[in-house]
Amino acid sequence: MIPRRWLLVVAIGCGLASGAVFYLATARAEVVVATRDIEVPRALTADDVEVRSLSLDLVPEDAARRAEDVIGLVPRSPLLRGQLVLTRALAEEAADFRSSAALPAGARAIALPIAATSAVGGAVIPGARVDVLAVPVLGRAPAGRTAELLATAALVLDVRGESGAPYLATAARPAGAAPDRIASVVIAIDTSDEVRFADRIATSTFVLALASVR
Repeated sequence: MIPRRWLLVVAIGCGLASGAVFYLATARAEVVVATRDIEVPRALTADDVEVRSLSLDLVPEDAARRAEDVIGLVPRSPLLRGQLVLTRALAEEAADFRSSAALPAGARAIALPIAATSAVGGAVIPGARVDVLAVPVLGRAPAGRTAELLATAALVLDVRGESGAPYLATAARPAGAAPDRIASVVIAIDTSDEVRFADRIATSTFVLALASVR
């Protein structure tokens, strides 16, 4: 026969286990979320965020817990209303590019004037890899120059609209905003290619082809 003291130990253990399960199922944590859509990276204000209570098992470890800890910092990428604000996704200063992509060491950023039809129908987005083809313009380019491949798998840092601001697709533009069109695509190139690209900008039009990344 099992001694009563062991039965008591088992009962206490079961009680503790049940209590732990109940706590994990009902525990809440305060987290910071965005109160509005933030498309263009800028410093967060008190009106941009609020604190909400969520189930503890749904909260990532790096979720911001206090609004005062994120006010004044800049999201590295756009935020949607209700989205959790993660500490790793914040920076002290605004990024140069909407994608928040870092310019690789030894590279240079250059903007290529290009229309949506030549940028894979407007499907090119920051972070994509593209091949860049230059097509000579009659009367500008030297006689005999043909279409050439200028770069392969170049990193797209940003896509800009006609105003020079980051391009926003129709679905992402605020209601009532003026129509926008792609005007340029910013890519990263090697330092040694700067002069060649500068020459082709003055004498060519560009076509981008999406490149797969293995």
